[in-house]
Amino acid sequence: MEGIVRDVQTRTEYGGKDAASQFVLNFRVEEYDDALARVRLVPIEMKGIIFEGTVSNGDRVRASGRMRSGTLRVKRLHNLTTGADVSARSYSKIGCAIFLIFAIGMVVFFLVMSRAQPPGHP
Repeated sequence: MEGIVRDVQTRTEYGGKDAASQFVLNFRVEEYDDALARVRLVPIEMKGIIFEGTVSNGDRVRASGRMRSGTLRVKRLHNLTTGADVSARSYSKIGCAIFLIFAIGMVVFFLVMSRAQPPGHP
């Protein structure tokens, strides 16, 4: 879907006792036909702990996602006005990245330790 952004709102959702908070970006996109008559108004929601790019009132965007409870849920969209990609990164991608960095660090640590010679050995 493609259209003009209206009514941009942001908020923070707080998780439970052990869960981190995440940012929520809500706005509506007005779709127009070739005669410039408004065809429909689509509510959009993006959630994540990190956002890249921005969306402002009046920007023209292209978005796709899943419709749930009358709201289009998207993780990524293209801002046609600025040419920027806007994305919301979720827990799973960041958690996987942290785990991968930790695992590589452990492998490097054990490789270095296995090659270390005890004092007095040639």
